[in-house]
Order: sequence, then structure tokens, then C-alpha cells
Amino acid sequence: MNIECVHCNALHWLDKRLTSSSRNSPKFSTCCSHGQVILPFLQDPPLLLRQLFECQDDLSKEFHCNIRRYNAAHAFTSLGAKINQSVFNGHGPYSFRISGELYHRVGSLLPDSDAEATYAQLYIYDPEIAH
Repeated sequence: MNIECVHCNALHWLDKRLTSSSRNSPKFSTCCSHGQVILPFLQDPPLLLRQLFECQDDLSKEFHCNIRRYNAAHAFTSLGAKINQSVFNGHGPYSFRISGELYHRVGSLLPDSDAEATYAQLYIYDPEIAH
């Protein structure tokens, strides 16, 4: 990826340009739709979070080792869709195709009366048991 979009500076491979554009003046539509989509720059994260990512102290190293667990524990939604299995016949690479729309399933903030708190429930509903 070494070709920049002239509108948003996203990087692309030359071969992924629009077929109607030239090699000398490549155009792309997958990033900003020719400058029609303008996203604001991300704000800097809080200092503590930035330090966890950038530092090499014991706390940061522990954070790096467990970041996937933290992400899973704080996941509030899961993907939902009607999966179209017709494109996968058991041969070749797996293909994930959906029919209709994507949606998010959001679980209850409160655990069921006979269940233990899990995922975000640990950190929001009862942070005392999250330790």
C-alpha cells in the first residue's frame, strides 16, 4: 500500500484503483468516496489509557498480555445477521455472506437471577466481583 488517496490520504494498492482511473492519476472509492465522506480526527485517549499502550512498566506489560480479555469483557454487543450458507460448499476458503442487514444484540445489564454476572455486567453492574 503505497498510493495515497488525494482526498483523505488513505493508503491503497495501485491495482485497487477504479478501473476508470489511470495509473498516473489513480482514484479510489473505498475510503472516502471521492472526498464525500469526511471524518473528524480522533481525539487523544485519556492519559492513563495512552500510558498503558505506550509504556513498558509492569502494569502496561500486563495490559498488553491481557488486552483481548479486556476487550471481550467490555464488549456490549454481538453481531447478528442471517447467514447465507449457500456460498460455502466445504471446498476452498470459508466465505461469510449475509442476507439482509447486520444488527447488534445487546444483552441485559443485569444478569438473570440464577446466573453469575459476565462480560460488561462485571464492570458496570457489580464492579466489586470483577477483581
